[in-house]
Amino acid sequence: MTPAQLHKLDRELSEYLDTMTVGMGRTERRRALGGYVTGLLLDGERKSIEPMAARLASAPAQTEALRQRLQQCVSGAAWDDAQVRCRLTQKLERELPGLEALLVDDTGFPKKGLHSVGVARQYSGTLGRTDNCQVAVSLHVAGEKGSGCIGMRLYLPEEWTSDRRRMRAAGVPREVPFEREWELALELLDEALVWGVHEKLVLADSGYGSCRDFRKALRARRLHFLVGVQGNLNVWPPGARPRLPLRLPHQMGRPRTRYVDDSGHHPILIEQLVRTLPRSDWCSPLKSRTGSFG
Repeated sequence: MTPAQLHKLDRELSEYLDTMTVGMGRTERRRALGGYVTGLLLDGERKSIEPMAARLASAPAQTEALRQRLQQCVSGAAWDDAQVRCRLTQKLERELPGLEALLVDDTGFPKKGLHSVGVARQYSGTLGRTDNCQVAVSLHVAGEKGSGCIGMRLYLPEEWTSDRRRMRAAGVPREVPFEREWELALELLDEALVWGVHEKLVLADSGYGSCRDFRKALRARRLHFLVGVQGNLNVWPPGARPRLPLRLPHQMGRPRTRYVDDSGHHPILIEQLVRTLPRSDWCSPLKSRTGSFG
């Protein structure tokens, strides 16, 4: 955005930030946060503190003072992240009409170096490839009239959480464990429900939907969901009761993990099933035809 565009929104932006941060520290610190948010919204590729301070300063002589205020706001001040997100969540739930779904997604942020927290060579759906980047799991409320992000968690690959020296150098608390992306998504969902978000349909792509543990956790929370899955997953026909095979006494070797069904039903790959369905079935996506996932 240009300075002129931001000037038109100045009153609305100030009111919004006040509702998000009222009671959180001194007025000077909250005013510095307003400057930081303004710097993020202004045009410019680099969003680090120095170039933002240069863009915010009305004269070159003010740049260093602005830089120090922004630095203190971001690095020195202790903000209650959960409280800010709780306020945002309740504001959206209260004021954005027609919210119908909770969207789970992830976003990749390309990085050049090796020192940013969580940076690694990993797949990013945002980039559409494996590259050097950070990945964050996000949760959004959405409806036909709009949407809003109510939570975001940085994913830390195992190469980070297993390297305590690297974690310490980056300022990551040592108690932070390795968590999979779908586990981070569940934590965001639990927070949202505690904060008063009404139960909604959970939507996610196959990166989450293909995980059986993620689907089981949604069922355990009694949340309805519509998720993508990969074509190589098995489904069972109606009436099937798949179970893990019983382990016999004194049985040697690893326990078997392939599900069986005593009634003689057999699983089928989703991709194969889809090819057998008539075209008319695609008009009713919520109609249950395939039983439970294997």
